[in-house]
Amino acid sequence: MGILRSTFLATSYCVASLMLSTNPVAAQQQTVRTDVAQTIEVDGLPILLRADEVTQDQELGVVVARGNVEIAQGERVMLADTLSYNQQGGTVTASGNVRLLEPGGEVIFAEYIELTDDMREGTIENLRILLYDNARIAAAGGRRTNGNRTEMVRGVYSPCEVCDEDPNADPLWQVRAARVIHDQSDRQVEYHDAVLEFYGIPIAYTPYFTHPDPTVERQTGFLAPSFGSNTNTGFYLRTPFFWNIGTDRDATFDPILAEEQGAFAAGEYRQAFDTGYFDVSGSFTVADEEIGSDVIERTEEDVFRGHVFTEGEFHLDETWRWGWDVNRSTDQTYLRKFNFWESPGNAMTSTLYAEGFRGRNYMSARTNSYQDLRLGQRSDTELILPILDYNGIGETDSFGGRWSIDANFLSLYDGDDADSQRLSVEAGYRREFIADMGLVTSLTGSLRTDGYYVDQSSSTDDAGRNVSDGFTGRIIPRLGMETRYPFARYSTNGRQIIEPIIAAYASPNGGNQPDIPNADSRVFETDDVNLFSASRTAGLDRIETGQRVIGGINMAHFGNDGERISLFIGQSYRFRDDSDLSNDTGLESERSDWVGRLAFSPMEYLNVNYRFNFQPDEFLANRNELSFSAGGSGLLFSGSYNFVRDGLNLASSEVEELALGVRSSIDDEWTLGASTLQDLTKDGGSLNHRAQLIFEDECFIFDANFTRSYTRSADLEEEDSIFFQLTFKTLGDVTF
Repeated sequence: MGILRSTFLATSYCVASLMLSTNPVAAQQQTVRTDVAQTIEVDGLPILLRADEVTQDQELGVVVARGNVEIAQGERVMLADTLSYNQQGGTVTASGNVRLLEPGGEVIFAEYIELTDDMREGTIENLRILLYDNARIAAAGGRRTNGNRTEMVRGVYSPCEVCDEDPNADPLWQVRAARVIHDQSDRQVEYHDAVLEFYGIPIAYTPYFTHPDPTVERQTGFLAPSFGSNTNTGFYLRTPFFWNIGTDRDATFDPILAEEQGAFAAGEYRQAFDTGYFDVSGSFTVADEEIGSDVIERTEEDVFRGHVFTEGEFHLDETWRWGWDVNRSTDQTYLRKFNFWESPGNAMTSTLYAEGFRGRNYMSARTNSYQDLRLGQRSDTELILPILDYNGIGETDSFGGRWSIDANFLSLYDGDDADSQRLSVEAGYRREFIADMGLVTSLTGSLRTDGYYVDQSSSTDDAGRNVSDGFTGRIIPRLGMETRYPFARYSTNGRQIIEPIIAAYASPNGGNQPDIPNADSRVFETDDVNLFSASRTAGLDRIETGQRVIGGINMAHFGNDGERISLFIGQSYRFRDDSDLSNDTGLESERSDWVGRLAFSPMEYLNVNYRFNFQPDEFLANRNELSFSAGGSGLLFSGSYNFVRDGLNLASSEVEELALGVRSSIDDEWTLGASTLQDLTKDGGSLNHRAQLIFEDECFIFDANFTRSYTRSADLEEEDSIFFQLTFKTLGDVTF
């Protein structure tokens, strides 16, 4: 409505100019001009008036424009069937299909408008407003005051689309109010005696409420409250308050009241800068903490418990940037028990870093700290300060190869008086050859040097070998070759590919002496990803040495109708056992496990993926990973099965889990889903069940969730959680 004054004032200037252009001597009582199109300037702004006919009555002081009336001033346009300006009464009226097009994309419709000549006061009949986000306001009438306040009677607001089959039908939801006030200076829409209706049926009443108009991106005020109940907290209520501090910063205060726990203080602060951003969020409360796994060992009363999440990143120039990502909790179960925030998983990592990118070079400096959230008593978390990395790849030389260099420095403090510092540098060269017959061969050479200064926690390691403090290290040269020969065949049904792969690596035996601690190479298993790596170990503390060959084969069929099937299988053979690796990685054997993957999709609506790891002699499964999806958006079944044998990974125990899910899009708006996760080990059982029902259209989302969690400890109970989330487009959401 803010353009009413400027648009009609421009109209009066335009019409007045037309009147002054008439010769006063030859002027008649009434002058008629047809097919008028004239551009004039008022206060330096061009104004275009178009109409089929303009009539000027000089005796009465009335100017009337009829037929396809259009007034344009800058980006603002008004269209109407008839426009009248009464100079004596000081009023401007427009009638018949009045449309006002605002620069922001809003369109105002009316049957009749009458305003004073200063355009600050007036009335509007049969008012309709189409906002730029497609929301709509309709009212029987309205009054314009002070140039920026529009008060409407018997108003209705809704962002829902009108039904094509029955335009007069009630939308999915709408707000109907006795009075609707749009204050453009405050950019607020107020409702008095308002009723929320679903399909025309009243479901909620409020004497007053307000929300920002669509031009507001952020505004200080209360957000939609949420409430609900779960086993660990009982009934809870959240009433967040948003504070728009400025265009570059904001804060959210999120107090929570819980039946079983009492009060939580929570919130978030965010700020943006020209070169970066940061945000910090967290919570705290004073609560009892039950210590133990399944059985309570002791109870700590009135303990301060909470968490903090913060991250930020800043660019120093085109090459360098620095930042942090810190995640900490006061104890292992706080975020699980009071699950109002993002699930932390089994561990949280905190890091502070600086890194640079230039060409093919990368350098970083960081420090890492870890918090183990697995249930049970754990040792102190490790601190790595600092970690320095450099990776560089050279340009192609005259022989067609490239040099590379990788360097790492690490200083580890593990909290048990077992500290270590490591410097590792590896220089390498790679050259690839492609024969005319299609044979692809890569030759590599590298020299790796590792130096350590260690302070051992005891005089023997886990295998009972004697270890000592001080300096130690190793130098490992290595040569490698990998060759592959792809065969392709084309047929009427599609194409087939067979690709045998052979690789060989040679380096001196040894290099994993007991004095070198193992901090980053404990988690290991041979799979289809690392089988052809020069060293299959994770991290740098353990390295695979000696001589070995690797063989594998890729086979695939791609059908003309989109069907596909692919298979990879391979194995590594070592010429000599490495007993040093048996203590940490299980890589000491001559023959590795058989590893591979199978992907099968016989049609568009069925996908099966399988990864495996089998023992070389008995062909007994060490790992099985099977996942599938069957169906489409109408009905989709999915599932996964994971099995890991106890002892395959030295850092974990046996795992056998089955996940199943089904999801159905009943129509374009309704979706139904359910899932379950089962622990199939001897003492296992159900881990969780979940069911979900979703309705979504252009203006409303209804999300109903039921979750049953069987995770428990002394501080955690098995939990049932039911919540409903109602999202009203442009207004917010309510969760309960």
